Amino acid sequence: MSRSVLTLLASLLAATTAHAQDMRSISGEALIRERMALPDDAELVVEARGFRNALLATESAEANGQQVPWPFTLAIPAGVEANLSAAIRIDGANRWVSAPAAIAAGSDDIDLGEIMLTADTPAAFKSVYRCGDTRLEAGFQGEEAVIETDDRIYRLAPAISADGAKYQSDDGDNMFWSKGDNALVTLDGKALPECIGVPAGADKQWTAQGNEPGWRAVIAGDRITLDMNYGEDRLDLRLPEPEVVDGAYRYGFDQYALAFSVRAGMCQDDMSGRLFPQSVELKTATGTLTGCGGDTFDLLTGPEWSVDAIDGSALDDAADRPSFAISDEGQIFGATGCNRFTGAFSVNGEGGIAIGPLATTRMACGDAAMKQERSFLEALGASEGFGFGPDGALVLTSGTETLVEASR
Repeated sequence: MSRSVLTLLASLLAATTAHAQDMRSISGEALIRERMALPDDAELVVEARGFRNALLATESAEANGQQVPWPFTLAIPAGVEANLSAAIRIDGANRWVSAPAAIAAGSDDIDLGEIMLTADTPAAFKSVYRCGDTRLEAGFQGEEAVIETDDRIYRLAPAISADGAKYQSDDGDNMFWSKGDNALVTLDGKALPECIGVPAGADKQWTAQGNEPGWRAVIAGDRITLDMNYGEDRLDLRLPEPEVVDGAYRYGFDQYALAFSVRAGMCQDDMSGRLFPQSVELKTATGTLTGCGGDTFDLLTGPEWSVDAIDGSALDDAADRPSFAISDEGQIFGATGCNRFTGAFSVNGEGGIAIGPLATTRMACGDAAMKQERSFLEALGASEGFGFGPDGALVLTSGTETLVEASR
């Protein structure tokens, strides 16, 4: 560690005392399609997770005669985004699970209404584990467990176990033994440190950066790397559990008296102009470093956008409006009001965008629909930037000209 970092750490202020956090109520009803009576020991488990899958709240209850729709209520911190999931468990195993329900940041109580749960098929998913410095994925094909590391794939047969699900090779040199959310793993005769299950999405690298002076933060797995003073100084720290303080996720590093906070909300880099989904703060004794974090694509992906105007002309409510969605992999796809289309979508370092080339189906429609299609596809292809209106509408632009306006 450099002398400047040691000097900085020696002079850091004590961490700020956390303030009380306001809460909001999230309610709904769990529902399944199957017509069957739930046993008394069936259990409904509902949880809400936020940034990097941080657990915000969880509630569970036994049926004791309760049938679906099964109401639930839990409280989460105000001001943060969340994903809510529900599961009905029987004999300790998930029988029905829901897709995550997105909850926008805010302070008002929310009633989600009916949350549909579908039959759980765990073999259809891969689980990610961190075993010390080793990352691996565990999936299933037929009766075999398939364990994948960066270097090799292992196929293991089921083995007898009185506790958890155990799989191993004939020679015993390779073993995967599931223990709830964690696992014991031996590969090539070497036992790995206990493997910790990584929630979906939490294994993805997350970055943030700021300017004057230039700094950068990278969160990967359970560690955060801080590069400060334009990369001259670096700290590599284990990431603690966050606390929610005034609507932000705060990571306190007591041994260094550092505090790193992440808040949901659109942030514009003050040098490049690029938009990001989160704002960040790094508090030190010399002041507060601010910046932006997350993936710009997170502002654009998700539910489809419905087009409201093209080249400044509002679309007729009675017309078949174009719509489109953008994927994490950099694809745009949707409908023109006549044909389906697909193409590439990219964001450059300054936040500019490029769309195309675009390919469409070849169905013929009426003159008005074909004219709308041509205008829409030309507007998409000419788009060079994007922003958002006060009401959250997406605006695609070229210079100062607005080409497409769309809403959800």
